[in-house]
Order: sequence, then structure tokens, then C-alpha cells
Amino acid sequence: MNEQISTSPDFWTKRYVSGKTPWDFHGVPAALKSFLARTSSRGTVLIPGCGSGYEVQAFHEAGFEVTAIDFSAGAIDQAKAVLGSLVKKVLFGDFFTFDFEQRRFDLIYERTFLCSLPPTRWPDYAQRMAELLVPAGRLVGIFLYGCESEPPPYPLAKNEADKLFGKKFRLTRSESVADSLPIFKGMEKWQEWTKAQIN
Repeated sequence: MNEQISTSPDFWTKRYVSGKTPWDFHGVPAALKSFLARTSSRGTVLIPGCGSGYEVQAFHEAGFEVTAIDFSAGAIDQAKAVLGSLVKKVLFGDFFTFDFEQRRFDLIYERTFLCSLPPTRWPDYAQRMAELLVPAGRLVGIFLYGCESEPPPYPLAKNEADKLFGKKFRLTRSESVADSLPIFKGMEKWQEWTKAQIN
């Protein structure tokens, strides 16, 4: 597949419109529920590539100030159906170019966003995450590891995460995911990366 196809909003909108969304969890993963239950601090959270937006509601109900963003009109329509009035927390735009007006976030949540991007965009992802997090802010969520013969998704190969995040983040938690969807089974890890302090 041409790597540029999955970076086009139309690629994803067609899938939402046709209902071909095998990555859609239709709920909140157990790993996120566990994270919210054991995390005492609350603050601001950004959810890039939020899709249907189930996690928007979960973070909101847990007491976080939530901002989400997606560049697919089909995803935004789906989020409206799922979130109701909470859809006001979802921005329509490109995560990489959207002007957040100097806002920085305590937390950024990852699930199926990184693996939707071809590896050529991964350095931009890591850089953007570091830019948008406060000092000691955390990038947390579900990361996809393994091999895929016909991407997307584009999983991380072993040791690639360290190369990608190692200079700007440190890994503070990593564990297997028990309730993966069939297309991701055995490939997902819940991970927490803390933005490194630069002296």
C-alpha cells in the first residue's frame, strides 16, 4: 500500500462511513480503566486520532479536562453519535498542524493513532508529543508491536520504541493487554512514557 494513503482523511472517512472499522473497540479498554483507577492526579489530557471517542467520556468522568482531535469527518460524525454533548471536546483538525495556542498537556493518550501512521511519520509523532506535553508529562496508552504484511496498521518492531522515544522519554510501565480486538491480539502493550527532564 502507498504509505501516503493512510495519512489522508478520506482513507479513514470512507471506512467510518462504510462501517469497516475493525480497530474500533466500541468501549474503553480495561488497561485504561485500570490506569484511571490507580491515578490520583487529574489534569489536562489530549487524545489524538480519537475516532469514535469512547475514551473522551472515560477521561471526562474521571475528572480530567479533555481535548480530543481527529482529521476524519467520518470519525467526527461517529464521535457525535457516541458522545452527544461531550463532542464539543473534540476538535476537527490535523494533530500535526493544529494550533493549540501554546496549550500544553499533562497527559496524552495513545490508542491506534501511532500505528495508523507510516514509519516515516513516527519521528514527527515523537517530536510533537514532546512539544505538547508539560515537563514530566506522560504519554500513556496502548501501543502495537509486531509485524504486519499489509499495513496499516504499522506496528512497532522490537527495540524501535526505544529508538523513537528514548531521547525525549523514559518508559515507566509496560504490560500486556488482555482484551485486545482480534486484529491486534497478542500485539498490544499498555505503556507509560514520561517526558524526560532536559537540564
